[in-house]
Amino acid sequence: MSMNPIFKLTALCCSLGLVACSPASSLQREAVADPLFLQVAAAPQTFEGKTVTLRGWVSLRHEDRNLWATKADHERWQTPRCLSLSLYDALLDRAGELDGRLVEVTGVISSDASKGGRVIRLGACRDVAIAVSQMRRMDSHARELGQVG
Repeated sequence: MSMNPIFKLTALCCSLGLVACSPASSLQREAVADPLFLQVAAAPQTFEGKTVTLRGWVSLRHEDRNLWATKADHERWQTPRCLSLSLYDALLDRAGELDGRLVEVTGVISSDASKGGRVIRLGACRDVAIAVSQMRRMDSHARELGQVG
């Protein structure tokens, strides 16, 4: 027993309509993670000391200054899909513009920003960090947010 082709077409159109009408915030939440982000998060030693540019969802809240593969990863606290931020002080005055947004970040990777436990990093999701040199929003109003540090 096969489905009526008109029914299939109607179901497809309705599905596409629902996706097209979804608010941007929910699309951002379910965004596909940047492949380079996932590579860095999975094997940070490979990128140690290297400058990379990658996309992720940023949190600049008190004691949560991190870059996440997706917003859903932050909500579920999936730390293997997170890079902590370092050298972020210059971004704090822009936290209202950046926090909770999809961003593009350029910075240097450190696989052990806690230096073997000698440095306490209260806002960090894990020891792997990106020392931020540049960050910009990736939404429809994306604009360069300037150099940091």
